[in-house]
Amino acid sequence: MKNVYIKILICLLLVTLLFTGCSDTNNKPADTTPEPGKETTPEQLSGETKYKKEIIIAIADEFTTIDPMETTAESNQIVQDCTHDLLTDTNLLTMQNEGELVDSWEMVAPDHWKFKLKENVKFHDGTILNVDDVIFTFERGAQKSTTSAYVAKIKEFKKIDDLNFEVILNSGDVDFNYVFAANSLAILSKEAFESMPEEEAVKIGTGPWKFEKFVPGDYVSLVRFEECTLYDVPNTERLVFRMIPEASSRMIALENGEVDAIMSPSPTDYNRLTENAKLKLVTETGRGQHFLGFNCSNTDSIVSNPEFRKAVAYAVNKEEMIIAAWDGYAQISTSIMSRDMDYYVDIDGIPYDPEKAKTMFKELNAEGININLITSDATHRVKMAENFQAQMSRYGITVNVEFMQQAALIERLQTNKSTEAFVLSWTPGKNADYMYRNPIHSQGGRSFYASLNNSEIDDLIDKAAGEADKTKRAELYEELQVRLTTELVPWVPIAQATLTMGADNDVTGLLLHPGLVHQFKAAEKIIK
Repeated sequence: MKNVYIKILICLLLVTLLFTGCSDTNNKPADTTPEPGKETTPEQLSGETKYKKEIIIAIADEFTTIDPMETTAESNQIVQDCTHDLLTDTNLLTMQNEGELVDSWEMVAPDHWKFKLKENVKFHDGTILNVDDVIFTFERGAQKSTTSAYVAKIKEFKKIDDLNFEVILNSGDVDFNYVFAANSLAILSKEAFESMPEEEAVKIGTGPWKFEKFVPGDYVSLVRFEECTLYDVPNTERLVFRMIPEASSRMIALENGEVDAIMSPSPTDYNRLTENAKLKLVTETGRGQHFLGFNCSNTDSIVSNPEFRKAVAYAVNKEEMIIAAWDGYAQISTSIMSRDMDYYVDIDGIPYDPEKAKTMFKELNAEGININLITSDATHRVKMAENFQAQMSRYGITVNVEFMQQAALIERLQTNKSTEAFVLSWTPGKNADYMYRNPIHSQGGRSFYASLNNSEIDDLIDKAAGEADKTKRAELYEELQVRLTTELVPWVPIAQATLTMGADNDVTGLLLHPGLVHQFKAAEKIIK
């Protein structure tokens, strides 16, 4: 009997130690910036919906800065969209321009606009959004290359009170509300810049996510903004963007559960995504216009001759290039303008006609010449450039291709007047003025894309922007489409690629943006 009591006592002691050990493990302090993927299971009370604490998105390109005004690179803007907000933005469910920080607006006249901010919108630093923050943002934007063209449209900025302001423009723009949807014009906190170093102040936004940590070449992490007043507080606690350049590595990470979603999966992996019951393929036709561009101002090169540019347009087999660059997952572009934009007209453009191209090249004595082309080292651009090189060799034209990083490419286009040709893309907002002004207008801010510098085209762009009559405005934009695509040809439009994302089937809140600023504000996963 005594032995039985001893055995019972020992059993009770072991049970006590077991529960004590579990309690000690759960009470260990957590690392404030854990490595992505280390903590994924939330401790919830029984009966509550359980959400995955951390969502990890694998991106292809490197994140470099949280400052919205320092770059227009896709990866940077995707992260910035989670932390910073715009005055107006595209609702990806309705595809309409709506107020984000702005509550309402009124066009008094094409060159006179009134706006009212939403009340009690809180910044990450605890201050409340007001018109002074908007004024500060635009004053800073006037000094930045990514935003100066937008700010240059404004003649006068009038503060009425803390929530209301008016904008007087240098010339009429009936779509001026779209200007406020430029991601590089995300509103910053004036108070933060007055009380913090600039490198810290740029991190302060009004979005549902706050900047946490950035490990260059590895990942950038965000934590939810518990005091957010503009959006519902996310159920996810931490959002991580992991940089994985190789598409095959991103796919393996998704299949292994190391990440919850991947950007730009390889077309060869689409079947793996659709056939795996645990995964899904998300698609959207992109607004980005991928094109072959020319430096029209380089009078030392044959590319400055519009007849040569037309001949190239006839010579390029776009379908072949799309198969080479995107395995066919893209739409052929017949116009310089993107399809889903306001005032787009489905024109024929310049069709593929190799015999006509040969005749034109012969008349121009172009056989045997060399053309220098530059582009970035992005996979689809490399394939586009190499395919173009192969196609031109059929006409006796040698294309010398140089690949470089995106930042170096843009710098070269801005500064090197001897550039001849380039492969690039332009992803505009939905409004037509944005499509033409920035890359084509001589004062547009990005006219270095082709350096067309054509006063007649400038006048057409300005006239269309201020035309309140929609019928007349449509006629002006159709004229711009036709003249630029078939007569002047600063670009040979190639394709609008299909945007894709692979994801865990149970992850929601992932929205692909035709303009590439994909939204993850509400990314979450319910644990079943």
